[in-house]
Amino acid sequence: MKRLFLLIAIITGMFASAQNYVAPEPTQLQIEEAKKLTLKLDDALSLSEKQLLRIEKIAGEFIARRDEILADQQLAINTKNELLEAIYVEEGNEMADVLVRAQIERYKKVRGDLQPLIVLTSK
Repeated sequence: MKRLFLLIAIITGMFASAQNYVAPEPTQLQIEEAKKLTLKLDDALSLSEKQLLRIEKIAGEFIARRDEILADQQLAINTKNELLEAIYVEEGNEMADVLVRAQIERYKKVRGDLQPLIVLTSK
């Protein structure tokens, strides 16, 4: 019985620790890029002050993650493209949590122009 309890505790601990991802802190340059993107989104979506702050934070986090993926020399181009697409989708989902329905529809239309998906090709 003790072994079963110990096994369950170990497995639960592994699952709990496997989901603790800490996003990289954006640099000053990345924060500036996030601010510029947020201002462009504000022009297109008429954001509230609360939305501006949340979107700037989301943008900064995802710009930092994007740059981290692009800088990793150990990743193959295909893997980088898959990761970039995954965080692009994830960012869109997080933005949808901040925006209202009409803004989401407008965001879907302008996102490709304001923040295109990066696709890498081999030289």
